[in-house]
Amino acid sequence: MDNQELMRATVQTVVDEPMDFIVYANNPADMVGAQRSMILWCARKIQAEKLELKEAERNVEAAKAHKWSPAAWGRQVKLIGEKIDFYKKVKVALEAGYYIVPPFPIDIFAIRTNQQTPRGNWKTYKWRDHHEKNAQRLPAGDGRYVSPDPVLQHTTFPHTKSDKSVVQVDHWRAAEFKNADFPFKLAKAEIMNATRAAMALKVFDQMGALPTHRAPDPIICGQILMPHRKGQAVTFFVSWWLDTKSM
Repeated sequence: MDNQELMRATVQTVVDEPMDFIVYANNPADMVGAQRSMILWCARKIQAEKLELKEAERNVEAAKAHKWSPAAWGRQVKLIGEKIDFYKKVKVALEAGYYIVPPFPIDIFAIRTNQQTPRGNWKTYKWRDHHEKNAQRLPAGDGRYVSPDPVLQHTTFPHTKSDKSVVQVDHWRAAEFKNADFPFKLAKAEIMNATRAAMALKVFDQMGALPTHRAPDPIICGQILMPHRKGQAVTFFVSWWLDTKSM
């Protein structure tokens, strides 16, 4: 068996080997065990994806050598690279002691980006949901946190109506990022410190709070976006507090 055949056999063995499992936790002790299992699982996923990456890169070179289009394998190389970054970020978050929780709907107050200015076209709406920006899927340590709600620039453009008359129509677009701001003005220092520490890791693509409406006992969460499941993210518990006066 030559080296290439050996590599293909190794890839096939790793891919076919049962890797996924269901995590159960009914008490804090279970959570500790589950955390260790998830860290090991991430390490194995990273190794498996790296082997897949080598195989995909080999296929890109083979396609080029035969003067065939390498585009499909090139896209696969890009996706696998993004998946490796994803599992690395999940592993770092788990090793830092953050627990995965169900994908609750959260109110995003910070996104991670490496863009200097937000991108966006002129729109005739000023409403926030027409201009808010999404987090990027960046490797751990890259970018900075900003508010998803950018500063808007306003102008008017001439518009010709059906009767040939010309009117000026208001338009807005995202002009610059604002600093991410903690959503609860009277939160205790411990909560803000915990949130700041989570953001300092730069592994969470976005930070948010739940419930999405302001409540007396919200939970702060960090999320890591999945490159292989569009629109989905892994949610991590960061901090929570309870005012017993609300009970």
